Formats: sequence, structure tokens, C-alpha cells
Amino acid sequence: MLRLSVTELEAKTLEERLEITHLDMSHMGLTKFPMAILTCTNLKSLHLYENRLTSVPRELGNIVNLKILYLYYNLLTSIPRELGNLVNLEQLLLNFNQLTSVPRELGNLAKLQYLYLEKNNLTSIPRELGMLVDMKWLHIGCVTIPHEFEHIRYSVDVCDAPYDECVHPFSVKARETADRMISVNTFTDMGRLCVQFL
Repeated sequence: MLRLSVTELEAKTLEERLEITHLDMSHMGLTKFPMAILTCTNLKSLHLYENRLTSVPRELGNIVNLKILYLYYNLLTSIPRELGNLVNLEQLLLNFNQLTSVPRELGNLAKLQYLYLEKNNLTSIPRELGMLVDMKWLHIGCVTIPHEFEHIRYSVDVCDAPYDECVHPFSVKARETADRMISVNTFTDMGRLCVQFL
């Protein structure tokens, strides 16, 4: 993993940027997305977590070799639907942001295995995400779970809302589908409930 500042990345020639496959720009206090990243078209992993980014450009969806994209602990209020073009993406971490929705185009990410969305301002998630057959873990917050997700192992944050007001798999959903539930394990140290359906 190559760790570079914005200045160091911008100082590199185009040819040198094309040689970068793993880039770490986390913990740098970034408030704007470094546009020089968009010329690193052979990137396979990009770490931009724990910054202060409020947006990412739609052109990020052109870096189709990306397998890992870490954007957690930023200030993102939305993500572009063009991220659905990242057909090789396996891990997408968007937790601890300020997202109010995620685009349904993320359902095009056929190779996606890990999607973290908890600690945002989401109230629902697109049904299309439930069609991702390679998904292994979906981490979400206090949201309504469409029935398309019953084949996915996922975890939900324990919500502060009253029990009857929080539509979680372990409340309404769990009661409706208890016959299909394999296991429900509460990890109190993580503040998280893990649910797996047949």
C-alpha cells in the first residue's frame, strides 16, 4: 500500500500514476477529493477513510479495476450513481458518514462482497442490493429491510429508538420470518446484532 499526500501524488508523472495499484490517503484531513486520483486508472484499492470529504466525483466510477474502496468516517451526504460502474468492486465501506440514501445502481456491483452502511442517516436501502449474489456481509443501521435480503448475512446497529418504532430484522422482520432464521447473536460489546437467513 503506497501512502502519498496530495502534493506527492500531484508531483508524479502520468506514467508513474498509472503504476499505482494500492493508494492510501486516509487520516489526512482532506476536505476535497484529490482529483489527481482519477488519473490513477489502474488502482485496485483506494483508502480515503477518516478525512472530511463531503463528496466524491462521479468520475471515480471510471476506475473500473477498483476492488476495495474505503470511504468511512467522512462527511459524505451522497454518493454518485456512477459508482455502480465499478464492476470489480468487492469491498465498499461507507459507514460513519451522513448519507440519506444510496443509489440503486450499486446493485450493478455483481462482485461486491462487503458493504458497510451503518452510522449514516439512512431509513431504507434499495432492493437492488439484495440481488447481489456474492454479498457476504451487509452492515446497516436502523432501516427497513426488503425481503430480497433474506439470503444475505448482515448486521444491524442496535437502535436507540423504542422497540416498536425501529424496523429491524430483530423486531418486525425477525418475528415474521422466524421459521427461516438460522441464528440471531447479539454482540453487546459491538452494539450490533448479527442475523443470518436461509
